[in-house]
Amino acid sequence: MRIYTNQLAQHLSKLVPVYVVLGDEPLQKAQTLDTLRATCLKQGFDERICLSQEQSFNWQQLETAGQNLSLFSQKQLIELELSNLKIGQEGSKTLVSFLAQQSPDSILIIHGPKAPAETQKAKWFKQLEQAGLYIVVNQPEGRHFQQTIERQAKVRGLNFESEALTKFCLMFEGNLLAADQELEKLSLQIGHYVIDSKVLKQRVTNQAQYNLFELQDCFLAGHTEKALTILARLREQEMEPQLLFWAFSRELNLLLSLNESKLRGQPTHKIYQQARVWQSRQQLFEQALQRLDLATLLQCQSLLASVEQQIKHEFNTPWHLFSELLIKLTVNHKD
Repeated sequence: MRIYTNQLAQHLSKLVPVYVVLGDEPLQKAQTLDTLRATCLKQGFDERICLSQEQSFNWQQLETAGQNLSLFSQKQLIELELSNLKIGQEGSKTLVSFLAQQSPDSILIIHGPKAPAETQKAKWFKQLEQAGLYIVVNQPEGRHFQQTIERQAKVRGLNFESEALTKFCLMFEGNLLAADQELEKLSLQIGHYVIDSKVLKQRVTNQAQYNLFELQDCFLAGHTEKALTILARLREQEMEPQLLFWAFSRELNLLLSLNESKLRGQPTHKIYQQARVWQSRQQLFEQALQRLDLATLLQCQSLLASVEQQIKHEFNTPWHLFSELLIKLTVNHKD
């Protein structure tokens, strides 16, 4: 069964034989593992064996661990940390064999990086998911990020004004671990006093980490303020201008193709298919087309040509032009 980290509490009343905790967000992963360990210990699984997929690791170690219960313990917790999910035939066979012979007095926790789609289709992965819980550890975004921050702040007794909370989330979006550390610091410095925008400005440093994909999604969705915030952070992170140009160019060319297809009354599914745009992102392009007319798209194309000129021939990153592009792409031009 597949669940997300915020659903774990609903599934702890009865332990299952296997827990698979995978994802790239370190704070939620650590909290999830701590919760599982504490729950197992409370229910009598007091012997803990830790295995790690390193150079010296042998899959036989997992089989041996599953067969050897300590004389001093009746229940056993086995943890296996995978540095990557390419476990090969030996790993696959061992895991399938372990599940077939697993003692009811043992629980297996596997944790590691995010599982790509091809891994989730593998026989060993499907059997693990069927035998227990696959807990997905995603980096929270948007309102999910704010909800997570609200929960973490509440645990520490922090009281944010609404505007200050929104600003705090913008400052740390994409970096939950740094946000949690900042909340811990605020709880020690401020305690139960109300945190407003003034306090935030005085005491908190912007730690948001963004990437080009977030910028693309943001300007397609029409979020002007957030798009400009991401652009500013990418500038601070010394993002390569050619990569920024590519991000704008790809999406703009696709928007022009889609616009032309719609004007001709032709279906757009083939364009999405050729550009390999997942269905989940197609809605973002449709939102953009609802507010951008052909004249605006052509203006943006001309502006992008000026950007390319400055990058190639003047060896300059035209941040002001990137900002102008974002504003044009996010504002509604059809009202």
